[in-house]
Amino acid sequence: MDRFLIRNNKKPNDGTQNSEPAPKKKKYDESSVKVRRYLSEYLGLGFSATKSDPVNAQCVLCGQVLANSSMKPAHMNWYCAPFSCRNCLEIAKVASVSSKALRASYAVSYLVAKQKKPHTIAECLILPALVKVSEIMFDTKTATALQSTPVSNNTISRRIEDIASDIVMQVIEQIKLTKMFALQLDESTDVSGEAQVIVFVRYQDCSDIRENILFCQNLQSRTTGEELFKVIDKFFAEGGILWDWCLSVCSDGAAALTGKNNGLMAWIRKKNPKVKWLHCIIHRQALPSKRMNAHLHKTLNEAVKVINFIEARPLNSRMFKLLRN
Repeated sequence: MDRFLIRNNKKPNDGTQNSEPAPKKKKYDESSVKVRRYLSEYLGLGFSATKSDPVNAQCVLCGQVLANSSMKPAHMNWYCAPFSCRNCLEIAKVASVSSKALRASYAVSYLVAKQKKPHTIAECLILPALVKVSEIMFDTKTATALQSTPVSNNTISRRIEDIASDIVMQVIEQIKLTKMFALQLDESTDVSGEAQVIVFVRYQDCSDIRENILFCQNLQSRTTGEELFKVIDKFFAEGGILWDWCLSVCSDGAAALTGKNNGLMAWIRKKNPKVKWLHCIIHRQALPSKRMNAHLHKTLNEAVKVINFIEARPLNSRMFKLLRN
């Protein structure tokens, strides 16, 4: 047991003996640290600036703030181009959609728009029905692949807008090639009180005459001929369409459209005096009614009053059906 009682010959360092002092730490020399200055060119690399002092670079995709030592163009370019950042890479993987799923999304959106159905029908009915049919007819793997098709409400809305814009651009390109077209337009107020102008265009495509809707826009203020002309002329200016290519305009006999002084045709003829005006075939019955025989005209008015009375209320319509049966 004696060996356990043998003390170390070294004297304890209690602070009273001659112990070697601890080496002093070097003071932090702030002047030796190089602080990089944020440049506006870093926006091209995908980085915005923070409000801290000193200013650091912040990734615009994931929001991560880089250290001062990483604010080199080479480091920043490697960090975020293309999606080299770990956070951005995860976002890109989640947001990536296969080409087949993208084509399927556009195809479904086109069907929804063609059938004039609500945008939510794709997510609530079409996709679940496809998944269920695939599970029954094929296998679970096929049904799982179908679930990756983006058909949400906002997605369908964006797809329809893209399809509509592409169709309008194709029509504009055809008009520019032929440099001859005719317009058919009308202005009306819907049940919500919004004034809208809809314009159809007829042009020659190779050896065939085609007719497509050109645009439909709301009128912000009045429905005068001048306001109608401003809307159409703005669309023509943005699309690069010249009024000299317009051959004729078809509309009803409203004063805002056919007025000699302030009507739409008066403004159009200021741009192209050779434009011809045609009365719409749907409203042509209004023209002979103005010059009809007095007795026949009275009979026609009575018939119109009877029809308006029947269609004015649902009860009148139901009673008329019982009377007819």
